[in-house]
Parts: sequence; structure tokens; C-alpha cells
Amino acid sequence: MPSQDLVLNSLKGGQNDTDPPHMLADDQCVLAENVEFFYSTLGERRNGCGPLVITSSTFDTAANSIIVHLSQWFPTNDVLAPEFFGVSAVPGTSAVVAARTAGTWLPITPTDALTTSAPDIYNVATATVNGKLFVAYRSAQDRLHVREATSNNLIRTGLDEPPISPPAADTAGAGTFAGTRYYRARFIVMSGTTVVRRSEPSDSTTFVPSGTNIGATITKPTAIGEGETHWELEASTDDVLFYVLATTVVGTTTVEDTTVFAVGYSAGVLSHAIGAYLLQPSARFLAVDGDRLIGAGHWTDTTKQAQIWWSAVYNDPGAGNDERLPIVTTGDVEISNTTNLDNYDGGPITGIVTGDFGTWYGFKWEGIYKMVRTGDITRAYDVVTLSKRRGGIMGSIVRGIDENGAGCVYFLDPQFGPSRLGVSGLQTIVGLRDTWARINLQATAIVARAVFYPFKQQVHWWIAVDGSDTPNLKLVLQVSELKYVSGGTVGRGWSTATGRIAEAYSAAIFTEVVSIDNVVQLSERPFIGLTAPDYIQRCDTESTDAGHAYVATIRTRPYLVTGLLGRWGAMSAALLATANASSSVVVKLIRDFGLETKTITTSLAPEGSETQVIKFFDDLAMSEAHSIQVEFTDPSV
Repeated sequence: MPSQDLVLNSLKGGQNDTDPPHMLADDQCVLAENVEFFYSTLGERRNGCGPLVITSSTFDTAANSIIVHLSQWFPTNDVLAPEFFGVSAVPGTSAVVAARTAGTWLPITPTDALTTSAPDIYNVATATVNGKLFVAYRSAQDRLHVREATSNNLIRTGLDEPPISPPAADTAGAGTFAGTRYYRARFIVMSGTTVVRRSEPSDSTTFVPSGTNIGATITKPTAIGEGETHWELEASTDDVLFYVLATTVVGTTTVEDTTVFAVGYSAGVLSHAIGAYLLQPSARFLAVDGDRLIGAGHWTDTTKQAQIWWSAVYNDPGAGNDERLPIVTTGDVEISNTTNLDNYDGGPITGIVTGDFGTWYGFKWEGIYKMVRTGDITRAYDVVTLSKRRGGIMGSIVRGIDENGAGCVYFLDPQFGPSRLGVSGLQTIVGLRDTWARINLQATAIVARAVFYPFKQQVHWWIAVDGSDTPNLKLVLQVSELKYVSGGTVGRGWSTATGRIAEAYSAAIFTEVVSIDNVVQLSERPFIGLTAPDYIQRCDTESTDAGHAYVATIRTRPYLVTGLLGRWGAMSAALLATANASSSVVVKLIRDFGLETKTITTSLAPEGSETQVIKFFDDLAMSEAHSIQVEFTDPSV
């Protein structure tokens, strides 16, 4: 009596190198390399990548340039008109910044040059809020930087305070101007009649008039050269309460004060409190919560490696609220927009990311913290320590959705590997134990990069393995295939990618309007930054990686049909596949873990107009087997 057919219905469980091969589920495999499980139940060859034109960007000015940063934002709030933002660098030598709008690249000259030393140059960060692109990078200035939609600048956020107090002198002319006065100045930037940036005040000048002149002449302090358009002169009779005396264009360098001392300055506008316009520091990481900008870490100050700060809310009565870091004293209460996540405990902050429902998370090498809005003006957020043992690798932390469509955060834990935070709490994503053991946590340049690919519901991680100092292996998690495993863990849906596409120095999801099969669509897909000459590559397209060939392979688990002591064999085989006139597939039988192999190559071309083809292999036979594995691969093997 003939034996039952061995039918491979699905391998969407993906690669599993954690469990013993013979113990894998029927829909899992021991190898899924350069394949994915989005369309086909047995898996399909992944797409490659092709170049994004960089003409006029100057990214290729230096022959050995690397695209070290990619991101996008919507300066006009139109998803059909994104701007691509990128940084190219020769580490230790030079860096170039450029933006692409409506298909055209335009170089940008930052106010402060990027420090090009590695690994700092690889870790530029951006965040978008209130129509501005904030850019965190190391420079010679302890400042955060911003790009506005209405300009092509990359400038410092906020305004520095005047370096000196404003000089004052008696105004020529006889009079009775008397009484000790105090003057201080601020610089501002105005757009029309609106103040869009304001500095902290200078130190105050104490001026004792002669009593025989008509007034005082106050001179503008030395310019700071940060685009200031006006200066505000503030005056006081007690050096405590200051009032705005005059707002003057920077081209006018003096203001005259003839105010009678007995009348004072209280009829004017009370000046802003000291501490309301402190500068945002040189943060390493950025995120957005509602209309607040959040910064974390610091490029140089060791005392701020675990510090998190946040801007004022958009509707605060101040000016340039997303570009200031206020500390205001109300009565006996000091309101500070900063907190520290246990500095020197668990390492520095490695990333921050916005969650759902008014929460966001801060990660350290060992430490995960949840920040929750309080609605209390004196304490904007409560900090909840989620773990002191778990943490996230820099560059690996990304927002996404889970298998049920709920928002979550994916990250790579230095010890436990792929993990996530979501509605089910903190979970490890199992299945790649042997692969994870290859990671180089001591990589001197980049350990990891990550994106969430919405269309295919995939998390893409690029990691440095086998001693490499930059990514050379890509992990792909098919989120829609995730299932609960045991002990709070989830798994399934894994595949890996090798070759040029796995060597990303930077990665981002870009939005494009494209034509697919003559249908105009809005496309979101991963883009990666590589070394010259490949520069920026559009992923999930083409059949090669920037012209480099790659090989796709799926190898099933070993099937022990008659048990370990029994022997069995295969007499023939058949394959159901999608028709493709230009493709072939190699089918291989592997006996007893490699003791013997049998291979057949077949074209997937249709004989007529059929969309699915059935290919028969009468001579794909094998006998005397304890176990048999099936492998599908490219003909180039």
C-alpha cells in the first residue's frame, strides 16, 4: 500500500534556529535566507534595492562618502509632498547635509558644522513637530538644531542671551532725569509682528543718572549672530520687576529712556521670567509627544547621559515654545522640564520613542522607563521603571504595530535579543538564538539600525555580526505571523537577508508617489544609506542589490516520517508555484542532514496563460533515508 504524501503547505512560521531542527513545527524551517513570507505560504524570494538619484545633493563630493543618516518629514503638512533629509560623511574628515523636495536635492550649510568623528557621525537623529524638523547631532556648540519649512537653513534652536549687559549713559541736554535705574536686554526674532524666538535676558546694568540730563541712552549689547531681528530693552526701578521699555530693530543700536522715576515702568508689559527661555542642549535622541519636543542624553556632558527634557506646549503664552527649555519659579515651586533616569546606573540612554495613549519610553543598555502624562503643570510626566535588567541597543528601537494591529515598540535587547513593548507588556521575540549569538555588541561604529515597514507588516533590523563594526546581516520579522509561544514570549515569521541590502549605515521609511502597473499609488517603503558608489537605495524593488546578485534559500526541517529507526524514501515530487517566465528554482532533497543530496532545476515559465504552474519531478528520488529535508534555492547556487 502506498505511503501518505509528504505535503509542504506552509513555511510561514519562518526560520527557527533556537529549537532542535527535528522538533520544529511543520510550518517552520531551519533556514530562510533572502526570502520573506508576505505573499506565498512557502515563502518568496525577497526583492532587492535600486538607487535613488542624488544629483545636486553633493553627497558624492568625496569618493569614499557614506550616507550616515536618512529621515523624512512633511514641511507643508501634505503627505504627498515629503522632504527627504540626509547626511553624507567621510568619518573623521567631512560631512554634507542635503534635502530633497519635489524630486530635487538642495545642499544645506548648517550654522554649526557636524563633528565628523566616528561613531558620533553615524548617530544623527531627527524629529518633527509644529512644522519644523529638529536635528540632533554633535557639533562644537552645546545646542540643538532646527530646520524650518520656510527656509533652507539648519540653525540653532532658540537664541543665546546677550553676552554683556547694555551700556547706559546720560543723554545730552539739560533736564531732571534722576533715580537709579536697571536695564537689561534680550534678542528676539520677529516674523511680521509675531515673536518667534526670544533669548534669556542679559545681566542687568545699574545706572545712576546725573539728575541734570534729560534721560538715559542705552546701547544694544554685542550681537550674537543667530539671526536676531530685534532687541528688547527691559527696565526696572528695583532690579526685581522688569518691564519691556522698547522693541527695536537690530540696526538701531540705541534707545532713549525719559521715564520719570516716580511714575516707573509698570505701565509697560511685564517681562518674561528668568529661566523661561533657556537653551535646548545638544541632545543625542529626539521624540515627539503631542506638540512637545522631547530630547534625551547629551553628546559631551557626562552628567546628562541619562537626562530627559521636554519643550513647552505649543499654546504656552511664550514665544518659540518648541525651541526653549523653561525653568520657571512659581511661588516656592520650581517648575523644571527635565528629569533624570538614574544616571550612571544601567549605562547611558540609548534611545527614546513615543508610544500610545500619552506615553513614551526611554531606553538604556540596562533599563526601560515609561513616561506618562500627569496633567500637572508642576510635574508634566510620571516616570515608571519597567525594568532594570532589560534594555535596548542604540538604533534598534522603533515604533510599529503588533499582529492584532495595536501599537507597540520593537527593540533589540543586548542580552535577550529581539523584544517588544505593547499591550501584552514586555515580551521577548524568540526563534533566532543561534543567529543572535553572532551579534557584535562591541562594534565600534554601528551595532544596529531599524525600521517598521507598514505595507508588509515587517520589522527590519540591520545588525553587525561575526566581528563586523557595521551592519552586515538583516533580520526580518513578519509581524502578522507572530504567535504566543510560552512564558510570555512570542515567535515565528523570521527570515534573514545577506548581501548589499544588509549593509545599511542608515535606514528610514520614505513616502513616494509611484506608478505600479500603470496605477498611481502612494508608496511607503524602506530606503537605506550605503557606502559609495551605491549611496541611497530604494528597497523592496529590483532583482539585485544595487546590481549585486544574491541567493535566496529556504531549507525545511528534517522530516522523520517513519521514526528515527525506520527508513523511507521519495519516488517523485511536484511543485505548485507562481508562474514566472524569467525565473527558475532549484529543488534539492537532503538525506540524513547532508549525507546525500539530489537536485533538480526547473523553469517556472507557464506553458500557456496560466498564473500558477505545476511542475513534476519524476526523477527526484531518494531512498534509505532516516530523514529528508527539502531545499528551494536560486539556480546560481
